Amino acid sequence: MTGTTTGQLVYAPAAPAPARLPLRGREDELARVRRALEFGLDGGCALVTVEGPPGSGRTRFLAECAAVARRLGFVTGHRPERSGPGSPPGDGAPGTPRLTVLDDAHFLAVEPGEAPLARSHAPYVRLVAHRRGAPGAPADWSAGHTERINLGPLRPPASLQVAADLLGVPPAAPLARVVRSAGGHPKLLVELVAGMREEHLLRVGPHEAELVEERIPQRLRELLRSMLLEYPDECRQLLRVAAVLGRESTVGDLLPVLQVPPSALLLTLDRAASTGLLAVGSTRVRFPNELLWRLVVDSVPVPLRQALRRQVADGRRTERTERTAEPTGPAAGPPDLNGQENLIVQLVAEGLTNKQMARRLGISPHTVNYHLRKLFQKAGVNSRIALLRETGWSEPSDGPPGRGPRVSPGPGPLVRPRPGAFEVGGQT
Repeated sequence: MTGTTTGQLVYAPAAPAPARLPLRGREDELARVRRALEFGLDGGCALVTVEGPPGSGRTRFLAECAAVARRLGFVTGHRPERSGPGSPPGDGAPGTPRLTVLDDAHFLAVEPGEAPLARSHAPYVRLVAHRRGAPGAPADWSAGHTERINLGPLRPPASLQVAADLLGVPPAAPLARVVRSAGGHPKLLVELVAGMREEHLLRVGPHEAELVEERIPQRLRELLRSMLLEYPDECRQLLRVAAVLGRESTVGDLLPVLQVPPSALLLTLDRAASTGLLAVGSTRVRFPNELLWRLVVDSVPVPLRQALRRQVADGRRTERTERTAEPTGPAAGPPDLNGQENLIVQLVAEGLTNKQMARRLGISPHTVNYHLRKLFQKAGVNSRIALLRETGWSEPSDGPPGRGPRVSPGPGPLVRPRPGAFEVGGQT
């Protein structure tokens, strides 16, 4: 070993750091930061805020922005400047533009009387990053140029570039499909490739990397476990229950299972959406990233998955029984249906297509489609099955055409795995 020896201690030169991989898929975002930096070079003051869920690569993006700023002649730092008497002098010559980088600004400790975004005497650009949904640093009203950047998922070409950078060669088609299953989530993508290498699930050849076995590596399960532990208990519970019910589920199914009032569920849904794992609509929730959804499902023990699904199925059967037991009048549909519309509903109950209905009625398929849209609006539905249910007609699968009691479709499979997707612990 070479180096300097003092007593029993040996000081050797530090090993060179591995080369930083290129930042892929953020060209548009970097161009916006560069515009703000050029505004600072012209003597102005700019503020750039960067948002993104955990694992979106905020810290890596900030490092690239700081490198661009240094190449443009900026002095960079990670603490906001203080203003007023006794302020420490800044680095660089007077008038040198300065870039201040605040990562995870919602954790930034601000001392009493300290203004995190105090006005500097020199041109400056401030780059403030925080997690989506978390409060950021106070607004900088002195900034003459502002940019708000949201780090979303990488596009498929950029994901494949990241995999090629990590492997040294491009992935072959089967492996590329697995890489795309990460949904452009930067952290998930890096850990997926690293985990597959560790468990020898891929083979790196001289020209491309080939898939050996399609299986979720343990490294991803550990990543998901650490991500879930960062969330509040009620948010973690919501994510796991929603995942077990399916990649997409209804708020109506979640409420009785979670046993929380709607007002409490609203706040929990907001928190879950801020993680980037869950997309929340008006009546449904959905996991945009299929691989993350399968990992969340896999984090729930199999007996609990089965119990949760039985609980939802029992709740749906109880709801149907109560609906059937309610007193109903003659099954004549909404009172404002005219003869033509009633006839169309009858043909829908027979299971006819638009073309078959048009031939039966002697009108065009376009006219049939027009009447169906009007019927959907009147009944407040968006499908033929729901129309039959709301107007009191039997569904096509209930037997011969004709009037019958209102019938709700039974619960179908709660999880429908996509062919070729990763298996989750041998279960779906």
